[in-house]
Amino acid sequence: PQPDLAAEKMAVLASSRIGTPFTAGRRPQRPAQRVCVRAVAEAEVPAAKTERKLGPLQRGGTLAGEAAAGKDAGEKAKQMLDGTPAKAGTYLQIVDGKFRDDRWVNGRWDLSQFAGRDGTTNWDKVIDAEIARRKLLEDTPIPSINEEAVVFDTAEIPWWAWVRRFHLPEAEKLNGRAAMMGYVLALFVDKLTGASLLEQQGSFLGLVALHLCVFAILLVRQNADLDNFKNLADEATFYDKQWNATWDGVRRPSEEQQQ
Repeated sequence: PQPDLAAEKMAVLASSRIGTPFTAGRRPQRPAQRVCVRAVAEAEVPAAKTERKLGPLQRGGTLAGEAAAGKDAGEKAKQMLDGTPAKAGTYLQIVDGKFRDDRWVNGRWDLSQFAGRDGTTNWDKVIDAEIARRKLLEDTPIPSINEEAVVFDTAEIPWWAWVRRFHLPEAEKLNGRAAMMGYVLALFVDKLTGASLLEQQGSFLGLVALHLCVFAILLVRQNADLDNFKNLADEATFYDKQWNATWDGVRRPSEEQQQ
């Protein structure tokens, strides 16, 4: 016969407790406890953003200092961009019927006051000052007196300063405009006739169209030029119209001879 394992376990448990009888039963339940969990959200620290460099449009162009103000900007605008404080003084004013400017000495511009950082004369500033002086005198005419004769001559400005200031920007604009118009017209002719760009350059009609395009751009640089040509045509025919108007209602000698 196999021993009763359950009875032996009960006997061992009973003997382990001295003086305490073994009683089988359920363990007393503990009172239910309420557990509260409080979550604390930590403030997120934003990651440090890397500053991007300003683009050309945001920083006002690719030029820096007074060059960013442009060639036609005033002295105040150039000094603000350059970071140099404005110099106190009299500039481009009419005082008591006379032209006054601290840079205008003995009837001419003092070129030493137009020197750049490298010590050479900034001819663009001289041109700007002379343009502003003539504009001021045009808007506010003053009498000329022998005591304050104007001895400054624009011929003192080197020729290359005039070319760099006026002719080069105009030539660059005209060249770009001619290239764009010529390319568009060449594409139109290619689409219309099937002649390629090289074929148009080698043909007589292509060369004629190219020269017409270039001369048209040279003659008509802006919309005001159309009005100028119209006024020129009216002036060319003005004397003929005036001559014909004097014979209104009067028989001309040539008409009498024909009769």
